[in-house]
Amino acid sequence: MARRRRRGRGSRKIPILTLGILGGQAFSAHAGGGTIGDQVARFVSYYTGFDFGSRVFDPNALVIGYVPWLALGLGKRLIFPLVGRPRLGKMIPVSLS
Repeated sequence: MARRRRRGRGSRKIPILTLGILGGQAFSAHAGGGTIGDQVARFVSYYTGFDFGSRVFDPNALVIGYVPWLALGLGKRLIFPLVGRPRLGKMIPVSLS
């Protein structure tokens, strides 16, 4: 009878670049000033393109919202295979995703 190997779930890592993108967009919305509702509406407009305060479509907000994600995806598909994925060590629970 063959022995069964137990597989662990692996480690949960902190996605550094993803948190950086979201943090930068949240900081950009916060730097615009206004109340918390205005800042949340500005952050939402980065992904919808619709400015709820003035009720107009703003394509520049879509650029702020989606270009960093497209750059991250291209970086993962083009740069990491060519250069190799950076090794951060086994003791640090972070990942570049």
